[in-house]
Amino acid sequence: MLDQDARTEVAPPPAPTPPDRPTRGRRSTLFVVVVVLAAVAIAAAGFAIGRASNDGNSGSAAVTTRPQPAGSSSAKASGKTSDTVPTLAFGEAVESQPDKPLNNATRTALAADLVAARTAALKYPTVADARAAGMRQAGKFAPGAGAHFIDFGHTDNINPDGSVDPSHPGSYIYDGINPTSRLVGVMYLSLANGDAPAGFPGPNDHWHLHQNLCIKYGAAGISVPFAPDRDVTRAQCATVPGSTFMKKTVWMVHAWVVPGWESPKGVFSHANPDLTCKDGTMHTDKVGFCPGT
Repeated sequence: MLDQDARTEVAPPPAPTPPDRPTRGRRSTLFVVVVVLAAVAIAAAGFAIGRASNDGNSGSAAVTTRPQPAGSSSAKASGKTSDTVPTLAFGEAVESQPDKPLNNATRTALAADLVAARTAALKYPTVADARAAGMRQAGKFAPGAGAHFIDFGHTDNINPDGSVDPSHPGSYIYDGINPTSRLVGVMYLSLANGDAPAGFPGPNDHWHLHQNLCIKYGAAGISVPFAPDRDVTRAQCATVPGSTFMKKTVWMVHAWVVPGWESPKGVFSHANPDLTCKDGTMHTDKVGFCPGT
């Protein structure tokens, strides 16, 4: 984990950007699909690799933030902060901090949201259910992060006031990619410009995004030729045939609300260390994937 006292403060990141294209028009449905698929494929790829790669390179990696939106009295009352911490391992610097205490009103509101999230999650208990509902697989299985299936009807789960809509996860997370693989959690997404959304009640949901990504589109979906959350350059990405460079992803946060799969690091931790490869290890290929169930 990174030393919290040695972190480098950075400005709030701009909006997520699509992969490089010859021309860019208005954001379209296709653009949203591309950006979200890329974001989730990256998210699913890197827990084990991110930890193994935390070797001191401090360029553009993941960005995790808990913002206080300008003029938001509710955010201030619930204890939101404005810390922005770059880290190589999916927000571990922020996630390593103990959860902040909640007042009774915030605790009650958060509990209601988590019940709604769990109810929504349990509608699709297996990968077969996700596929039958028309969800799209993004990446393969990664220890700690699972295998993600996207519900494109809910690629932005944020209400007008910046709060999350817990009844409509954007991504369902499974312990493998086989039809019988089991649901383990969900993920929420935001297309917010600049800072991450206020999200769930309280300050303990640590939203993150990823920067400087190399992604490759194919018949099987999106793949990542380089381990995520490293200093991948545009020139480096150009050496991979068929790949495109993506500057930033959308915002995202995991919610480990499925009974039996509660993360020991907290309900909103990026990684769930109980989610291992099929052989019970965290041993992955060079990009960060391994067989799940």
